[in-house]
Amino acid sequence: MMKKVLSLTIALAVVSFGCAREPDVENVAVGSDVQLTRQDGGVVEGKLTARDEKTVKVAAGKVTKTVPKDQIAAVQVVPAEGGKAPELPPMAKFREFTVASGTSLALELESSVSTQTARVEDPVDARLTEAVRVDGTEVLPAGSRLRGTVSAVQAAGKVKGVASLAVRFTRLTIGDDHYTIAADFSLQAPATKGEDAKKVGIGAAGGAILGAIIGGKKGAAVGAAVGGGAGAAHVMLTPGKDIELARGTNISVALDRSVDVKVPIR
Repeated sequence: MMKKVLSLTIALAVVSFGCAREPDVENVAVGSDVQLTRQDGGVVEGKLTARDEKTVKVAAGKVTKTVPKDQIAAVQVVPAEGGKAPELPPMAKFREFTVASGTSLALELESSVSTQTARVEDPVDARLTEAVRVDGTEVLPAGSRLRGTVSAVQAAGKVKGVASLAVRFTRLTIGDDHYTIAADFSLQAPATKGEDAKKVGIGAAGGAILGAIIGGKKGAAVGAAVGGGAGAAHVMLTPGKDIELARGTNISVALDRSVDVKVPIR
């Protein structure tokens, strides 16, 4: 019985000692650089900027995150520049980064879209062609998948002969993680009539990127980019006729709102 009591006392002492080494968030000075580990294993890193009865605020890059105190499992103070960052607790599973609103995403369409045949809510798939980094960390790897739908479409000849197309991307997939996003792409064909059709294409050997601001929300850019062995990507912009975006066409969209993403801790 005495051995059991002694063992329990030692165990409790070890636990108490381990917990005591973790600074309490209430005792961390505002302005300190911190690592907050939440109960779900997410790590938020940045500067502690404010604290109230229920939450703390951490400035991480261009955004400020609000973390409820009851979700904080551990807090560690990061030494001044040049100091070694403390080792994360075992419960830490991923770092959480915020990709800010307005961030540009370079995409390659994996679906062909035509104003002649497209209907509102038709699915549109694309993949990220350039990785996105936040504070030097790759948070959106190239190859990440986006899913959207046609949000508006006007075939040529129905309204002054001008075709237009809009796509709203709402889903981002990175590995097994899925995120809700909002990013719009829109395009309008030239209104001038009597001109020859303009067909733009670049083959896999071209080694160049063609991009043009065509109009629409947030200055959506459309172009055709070379990918090794990908073949030609074509954009049809014909006055008075329909818009054709072939599979493999490169476009650029901007996030309408910020999105928090998880980067696994390896």
